Amino acid sequence: MSDIAKQWEKLKQNLPIGHKFYGEIISVKPFGVFVYLGYQVIDGYKLSGIIDIGTKPDCDSSGLPTDTSLWPQVSQQVHCKVIAYREYNKEVDLRLVQ
Repeated sequence: MSDIAKQWEKLKQNLPIGHKFYGEIISVKPFGVFVYLGYQVIDGYKLSGIIDIGTKPDCDSSGLPTDTSLWPQVSQQVHCKVIAYREYNKEVDLRLVQ
């Protein structure tokens, strides 16, 4: 098992679906915000969480306001909930907890 795969499995054990935590915004993009999950970069690959504006049929909405100027900004701490895993690109889908 590769280092990335090991970190990914550890992350899923520590951040199970439904888990709530506080995380720091590390990037803001037009489609959503990325949250640091506390896992190191391995060979240039960063395991991250995303709160995106796309809706998922089997999950809650993102919790992001429709007005992007109201989105949390880089370095801001946000309260998040794990709602799904993206196995194909090793990302965690998150939702803002209000």
